[in-house]
Amino acid sequence: MGKQNGKKNRKKRYRKALLWVFALALGFSITAGYGRVSDGMSKALAAGSTPVSAHGKLSVSGTTLTDQYGKPFQIRGVSTHGLQWFSQYNNKDAYATLRDDWGANCIRLAMYTDENGYCTGNQAMMKDEVTKGVQYATELGMYAIIDWHILHDGNPQTYKAQAIGFFAEMADRYKDYDNVIYEICNEPNGCSWQDIKSYAVEVIAAIRARDADAIIIVGTPMYSQLGSAGHLYEPVDDPITGYDNLMYSFHFYASEPAHNQWLTEKIGTAINRGLPVFVSEFGLSEASGDGNVDIGKAEEWLNRCDQYQVSYCAWSLSNDHRSSSLIRNSSGSLSGWTTDELTTAGNFVRDWYRKKAGAETVVDDSVNNPEVKNLAEGITVSYQCHVQSYGWQDWVSNGKMSGTSGRSKRLEGICIQVAGGTLGIRYRTHIQSYGWQDWRGDGKVSGTEGESKRLEAICIELTGADKDKYDVYYRVHAQSYGWLDWAKNGAAAGTEGFAKRLEGINIAIVPKGADPGVPVGRPFVSLYPGIVNYRTHVQTHGWQSWGADGGFSGTEGESKRLEGIEMRLAWEIPGRIQYQTHVQSYGWQDWVADGKMSGTEGESKRLEGIRIRLTGEAENQYDIYYQVHAQTYGWLDWAKNGEMAGTSGLSKRLEGIRIQLVPKGGAAPGNTARPSIEG
Repeated sequence: MGKQNGKKNRKKRYRKALLWVFALALGFSITAGYGRVSDGMSKALAAGSTPVSAHGKLSVSGTTLTDQYGKPFQIRGVSTHGLQWFSQYNNKDAYATLRDDWGANCIRLAMYTDENGYCTGNQAMMKDEVTKGVQYATELGMYAIIDWHILHDGNPQTYKAQAIGFFAEMADRYKDYDNVIYEICNEPNGCSWQDIKSYAVEVIAAIRARDADAIIIVGTPMYSQLGSAGHLYEPVDDPITGYDNLMYSFHFYASEPAHNQWLTEKIGTAINRGLPVFVSEFGLSEASGDGNVDIGKAEEWLNRCDQYQVSYCAWSLSNDHRSSSLIRNSSGSLSGWTTDELTTAGNFVRDWYRKKAGAETVVDDSVNNPEVKNLAEGITVSYQCHVQSYGWQDWVSNGKMSGTSGRSKRLEGICIQVAGGTLGIRYRTHIQSYGWQDWRGDGKVSGTEGESKRLEAICIELTGADKDKYDVYYRVHAQSYGWLDWAKNGAAAGTEGFAKRLEGINIAIVPKGADPGVPVGRPFVSLYPGIVNYRTHVQTHGWQSWGADGGFSGTEGESKRLEGIEMRLAWEIPGRIQYQTHVQSYGWQDWVADGKMSGTEGESKRLEGIRIRLTGEAENQYDIYYQVHAQTYGWLDWAKNGEMAGTSGLSKRLEGIRIQLVPKGGAAPGNTARPSIEG
């Protein structure tokens, strides 16, 4: 990323996040030029602790990087510049400064493949620098990323044979190390995701033949931008399968206008669709590695990363003249830099990492038990959770946490009751494999017991004569996301579509309209984008991304058959969606509902017709309309409420579909005269 449009860019950075407390624990005093280590960090760990000794071997759980205890973990590292140009900074004292003064926990070793790099005449020197860098990081208890730094060579296929040989050797050498991470193609460019993916599969296989579980970071199209354009997500749509502990790289430069215009949603969208993201390089400069430095935009970007617990590495550990460098060009120091010897970018990264490292080391139970202002007098809301391996916990009340955090234990059931006033309470949960359950009330169990099923989301609302006098607020601790913001009065809290467990919950009641003083921006994260959501399985393309609310799913002009379809309503729609399809040679299948597949997969059978209907309260509130694109005929008119759309007896494939809810009795979204054709 950031070397496009003919700009010659050398930048890379790394990140190191946590424990520079080692030096403190040994009584090691930081010089006055550095600034004083915070008390919180100094109390964090026992003497001699390092990032690796504290967190051990890392792995990927869902979209989250986790430590040896299963707790979410962020790498905040620093990347070297090209080792062929700035090898003088590849030294143990430099990395100790990054760990102990900056609070970094990782070093990224940028081994260029081109530009007098590993594949262009400098193999021995580059390999030697990498192995020295890993040795220094290991001795300091830091994580090390071995970066196959593709840039001007563009397509990773160019030096695929060399990459396979190199990573096979590195994996054999470091297979028993807990701190080594492999980044197998820095910034692929000028090539397709299929080029990158086919290369990656071969390199990953070579690593996995020797190292079964190290983290592997895969580069993504257009200089690691997670897709070949701002609105495209090829790695999300077609990820590498068959291997664990894979992550996908994303790079940003805070001062680059195009990045701020087109890429700001990339991280959140990719993670919300299930792709583990690792920002293996970022800078404060423009994408060229030079030009303006924008601290405000850098904070926005890093806050995005922190929101999703995404790791990042800063570019670059060098005194290069470019503005992305972290050390001033005038400095000759190779370690122990004072703040005067750091660039604007360097001082920002140091300050940011120190702040984050200090914050992580302070144990603050108020995170789990936050202050809720304006609690309703005379009203007590009490709740207890059934927790994986622990069973039913004791009752807690009025904003205290029930469940766990940092232990990777799922909530399996919950009971809630309220005392005071003329109030009742009801609640429903979204359960693994079962979906949204019916409402339960006043102390009854919602969830399961003895089935090892996770709760994924919850809605809570007040009942009784006094219900309009109060608001109920609640938030959940969700796997990978941590504490989400607070929901209110029946809204959903948690996640949907990502198979993430709930781990903890807080509930509180305040007088109607009172400010509880808690964040309410993002209580719920859903894979599904709209009110009525659907996706299709398309010939040769496989499952498409979820569409919604009249959007098109399928293809047009490609002569590709629809083979299967799934649908689901948004959580707030009170009812179910049912659907059946007419499948080539099988005829009409049975009705299915709420996310189940109708059709076939892997049988090369076309869908020819479809019927869709609502049940429950949704049927009384909405009409459901749907329109299909049929072979030969193109778009037919809209069908409604269980009518057939498509063809019968003509052997014509469906190629696309639109589905839309309309308030009961409202106008149709288009013509309804001819939704189907029979032979």
